Amino acid sequence: MISDDDKLPILKTYSMDDVGTRLDFLTDLYDLWKTALDILERYDKNSPRYDARKLELESATKLLVAHMEICYNENLTRKTVDALPKHGEDIHDDNPSK
Repeated sequence: MISDDDKLPILKTYSMDDVGTRLDFLTDLYDLWKTALDILERYDKNSPRYDARKLELESATKLLVAHMEICYNENLTRKTVDALPKHGEDIHDDNPSK
């Protein structure tokens, strides 16, 4: 029988909060797929599987963007940034650290 002392703590996974560089990796992957799509559209239009490859890359890119928007609450970040004053000099800290 496993005692309470032997149990390992449960780690939260698959969120942008627990892994600091996850969003960086996802954006790198997005850039890579967009570059591949750009190369495919420029140089491989006459290849036999052009349409299938293009559709696959476009679908994968859309799915990746949807995943990033769901896991990383972009709207909350956007609202926070939009609420900031236009000029940096106008930002005042109400509780400056001493």
